[in-house]
Amino acid sequence: MKNKQYYILILVMFVFLGCSEHEETEIYVQNISFVHADGSKIAENECINPNVKYGIKVETNFVDVNRPFRVDYSVNGVVYTMTFTINTSQVNPITLTNGENAAQIIGTNYKATLKYVEQGDFELVE
Repeated sequence: MKNKQYYILILVMFVFLGCSEHEETEIYVQNISFVHADGSKIAENECINPNVKYGIKVETNFVDVNRPFRVDYSVNGVVYTMTFTINTSQVNPITLTNGENAAQIIGTNYKATLKYVEQGDFELVE
């Protein structure tokens, strides 16, 4: 009878220990960039239109619904947070300021810059 209890105990240990050997994948940020509000890329040397909405896009390598991933980033010195649960990239709308706009993932070397020059009351006359 005592041997039967040991066999059951060993079987239960194998079941629980076998399931706990799940290796977790490291989640990390891959990129930050200025984009159009719909997430499409801003073309190189594209004129920035004050009537168009823009955003900041943060991209990661992996998303696990059971393990949300938080990213702290700054745009023009103001800190924001994105939480990833089902998408590998997200876009948050931003308002561009006159001059150099800078974005950075806090604690990393991932940076993006975008220069925006307001035209003021300039009117093109043909």
